[in-house]
Amino acid sequence: MVNKIEVVNQTYSETRQEMNIEKLKKNYKDEWLLVKITVADEQDQPVEGEVLLHSKSRDEVYEAQKDLEDDLYITYAGELPKKGFAVAFYG
Repeated sequence: MVNKIEVVNQTYSETRQEMNIEKLKKNYKDEWLLVKITVADEQDQPVEGEVLLHSKSRDEVYEAQKDLEDDLYITYAGELPKKGFAVAFYG
């Protein structure tokens, strides 16, 4: 089985560039993102990065990050629950 992170890197290696985290979230709406942090602010919050993997599956993203040693950021690029609502993950 081919490592999906390798596939993403090979596919986008020629066009891959650092991008603002908020732009990444807009480009991959409603997906989980595994991002290699390239720029962080004074409080070590990610500002820019490169998408290593994007997926509808949270588990797939968390599984992929296990073997990596870079400074990584995992986030969901979808709508967050409104105040008073909760989210439960099954799996």
